[in-house]
Amino acid sequence: MKRYIKVALGVIAVGIAVYIYSGFWGNPIEYLQSKNAFENYIEEHYKGKVEIKSISYSFKTGNFYAEVKDVDTQDRSYFEYYGDGISDGYYDNTVINMIDEVNNYVAYNIEKESDIFREYMSIDSEINIEQYKYRIYDFYSGEEPIKLNIQLHEVYDFEKKENKNYDKNKFPYKNEKEFLKDAYKIVKILKGINYDFESVKIYSFKEDGNNAYELNINNLSQIESEADLQNIIKNINYQK
Repeated sequence: MKRYIKVALGVIAVGIAVYIYSGFWGNPIEYLQSKNAFENYIEEHYKGKVEIKSISYSFKTGNFYAEVKDVDTQDRSYFEYYGDGISDGYYDNTVINMIDEVNNYVAYNIEKESDIFREYMSIDSEINIEQYKYRIYDFYSGEEPIKLNIQLHEVYDFEKKENKNYDKNKFPYKNEKEFLKDAYKIVKILKGINYDFESVKIYSFKEDGNNAYELNINNLSQIESEADLQNIIKNINYQK
């Protein structure tokens, strides 16, 4: 009898140990499944351009993660395995890098060609980049359409406000005409950039912080004057 009790206690102890181990390091069977899934995914889509550096388990999410690196640049990314699919962090990082490139290039050109400082703008781009087509270090090709959002606003950096060139009375815009004047400067500059802007949104909040001047432009080539912008400007209440 004592022998059976010892065996039972041993089985229970092993079960508890496996449970604790799985909680922190993952189920060994699921580890092998994730490892196989990661390797097959890389072989199918990246064909030697990316390799696995390590595989780890997160007890917070209950998923396995593969740290991968680009074989040429050594840039690191993460894949996540969640049973029925893989979240591709390498692709996500590629998209982020291209969006940053586009945002910075747009801001650089606007600042260079006008009196609108980089600090006056919050720029956000959306680019539908085909997965597996690019490497993480590739520059934006200009092929994929861009949805561009530009908010014009006050400078929040107090050091910049000490700059004698800073126009302390620029924001909020005194009226619609002043907003359109700057918006048209931006439109002319964007037309000279060799990017495919599918849509451009330019907006700026009024003094109350809720209402804003807003322009939604679907075809930059059709905008030839401030009058064209006058025809499409809207006053939007962002609280609604």
